[in-house]
Amino acid sequence: MARFFLPSRQIHANRGTIAGQELGHLRKVLRLKPGDRITVFDDTGWEHEAVICSLAAAQGEIEILSSRQAQRESPLQITLAAGLTKGEKFEFVVEKATELGVQTIVPFTSTYAVPKLDERKIASRTERWRKIALSAAKQCGRTVVPEVLPLCTFQELLIRPSHEGVKLFFWEQEAAQSLDDVYKKHRDAKAVTLAIGPEGGFSSAEAELARAQGFDSVQLGRRILRAETAAVTALSLAQFLWGDLG
Repeated sequence: MARFFLPSRQIHANRGTIAGQELGHLRKVLRLKPGDRITVFDDTGWEHEAVICSLAAAQGEIEILSSRQAQRESPLQITLAAGLTKGEKFEFVVEKATELGVQTIVPFTSTYAVPKLDERKIASRTERWRKIALSAAKQCGRTVVPEVLPLCTFQELLIRPSHEGVKLFFWEQEAAQSLDDVYKKHRDAKAVTLAIGPEGGFSSAEAELARAQGFDSVQLGRRILRAETAAVTALSLAQFLWGDLG
C-alpha cells in the first residue's frame, strides 16, 4: 500500500485529515479514490492502516483501521553534516542518508565549497531537500522524517548544540586514525555527528578548528572518495559499528 506522512495533529481518534503535498500525491499522482486503503505514519513513531473516506480539492478524510508502533528506526542518533556540493549530488546525499537512518542533516558551506547561493536559492534548495527526505522516508518504510536544517557555515556547525556523543570529521589528510580506532574507544556511543567535506574537502585551518571544538579527525581508507560517496560510506560504517546494520 502507498505510504503517506500525516502529522499527529491531523489525527483525532480514528479519523485523519490529509492536505497539502501529501493530498496532491494521493489524488493527482497515484489517483487513489474513496474506498482505497493506504498506510500513514505520523511524527510520533506510529504507523496506521487506513481507508480513504472522502476526497476534495482542499483535503481528504481517512478512517484509521489499525495502528502499530513500527520498530524501524536506528537506536543510534546520527547527525550528518555535509558540505554543499554541485547540482544533484547533495540531493543524492539527502536521499541516501534518509534511507540509512539519519535523524538530522546539516548542510554547510566551507572554504572549498563550490556553490555560492543567495538567500532565495538557499530557501528553495532547503525546501527541495526536505521534500526529498520525506519522499525517501516514505519509500524506505521509516516512521521518522529526518530534519534538514538551514544552510550554515562550517564555523557555525562546529559550535551548534548537539547530542552528547562522538563527533567526527572525515579528512583525507588524516593518516593515523580510522573509524574503527574511534569505535574501540567509544563502543557504547549512542549518538554520532559525522562531518563530510564538500568536493574540495576540508582545509588545514578548518581541521584545526574542528579539533578545537572536540571533533576527532578520521580517514576512510587510502583512496580519495567523492563527497557523496564519502557521506554514504561514513553513514553505513557508523550504522554497522554502533547502529542496526549488519
